[in-house]
Amino acid sequence: MNPAPPTGVPARLRQLLDREGVEIAGSRAIDHGTQYDLVRDDETAKLNVYSTGNISTGGRASKLRALLEDWRTSQTGAAATRASMARTGSRPVLDVTPRLGVDEAGKGDYFGPLVVAGVRITHAETAKKLQQIGVRDSKEIMASGIHRISARVLEAVGRNNVHVISLPPREYESRRDAAGNVNRLLGELDAEIMGELAREVEVVVVDQFAGSTRSYLEPSVPEGVRLEVRPRAEDDAAVAAASIVARARQLREMERLSERVGFGLPLGATHVVEAGRRVVRELGEEGLGEVAKIHFATTLRVLGTAEQSDGGNP
Repeated sequence: MNPAPPTGVPARLRQLLDREGVEIAGSRAIDHGTQYDLVRDDETAKLNVYSTGNISTGGRASKLRALLEDWRTSQTGAAATRASMARTGSRPVLDVTPRLGVDEAGKGDYFGPLVVAGVRITHAETAKKLQQIGVRDSKEIMASGIHRISARVLEAVGRNNVHVISLPPREYESRRDAAGNVNRLLGELDAEIMGELAREVEVVVVDQFAGSTRSYLEPSVPEGVRLEVRPRAEDDAAVAAASIVARARQLREMERLSERVGFGLPLGATHVVEAGRRVVRELGEEGLGEVAKIHFATTLRVLGTAEQSDGGNP
């Protein structure tokens, strides 16, 4: 009898792992499921995925394991959100309270910038326009259409109601080192967005990027403004719009960096090693630092095999 196929990592969790720079180092069959070995920098964790769709975690206490636990416990609320969006045709819920939505793109991508965008909505008519445009989580929009819908978002809300921060890899690494970790850096960037756009709003809605997101942001929230931090915040029209604007900027920057190295750089963090080796062969480690987030554990794999891949060349 053939063995049962491995139970795959849920798609939304896989997206989170990619965003957070978590790699799957190995897997093995367990009763009624599959166990995955996860690695991020010097942290490791076990992820058990069962055929029922449930998951559990194991390993030493760490930020990586906490990330997995946060995701697991968030799924009840996330499921309700997805059901609500399904009832409205996957469009964000229309809320005309003056608001600022903040989201990011590129956090889990090995190549390219980290981009954070904020979109402010101060009038009910603008919120209705965004819903008519069809704003939704940018991950649900094909890359070929993201620039068109981003342009429509900018037209609908006005450029004075949008603020985008794009950190190319070298600047990203410098600011990440100064902040201490990427989540603290995201807190700083979100605070910069709030400093630019939190006037005239009653609520700031932020897609949760870590269990500690709220503690990072609360000191920067203006008096009298409510802060909402939650997973899958793209069900809010302002956050969905920010998600689209951020991803459009990320893809434009990826196109520019791809022109710099002479070939298309891949998105994500799971199938990037060969591209990284090619960059090192053609442009050296300095070139890799121009296009990649070199603190990712992926860099060790890229550099550890780069010399071997040159073997035999003159």
